[in-house]
Amino acid sequence: MARIGKFIIKDEDINRLKYEIISLFKDNPGLVDSAARIAVRLGREVEAVRSSLEELSRAGICRRIEARPEPLYVYYASALLLERLAKVVPEMNYGTQMELVNALLARRPRPVELDK
Repeated sequence: MARIGKFIIKDEDINRLKYEIISLFKDNPGLVDSAARIAVRLGREVEAVRSSLEELSRAGICRRIEARPEPLYVYYASALLLERLAKVVPEMNYGTQMELVNALLARRPRPVELDK
């Protein structure tokens, strides 16, 4: 068993490619991209990446967003935070929202600067 965020994944359900995709999303919380561009980032075959992204979407780890010419994928935690931010502070612009999402999902807390 592996724990990825709030999800517990059985070992037989996770493979190296899915792990690489999850790591890419966790390291880049604001990433919203197509299967083809994610495949290029990882140096993997597009169809294998697309298939893994679909499985991860069904498992609730990432979210598929219908777009043209092809669907986009986003890490579920980022999508959820953006949806909630849009409801709570609708006047906040997208760039500021993404900065906040990145800070909230960062692996290491950012140092707090103290006034001198």
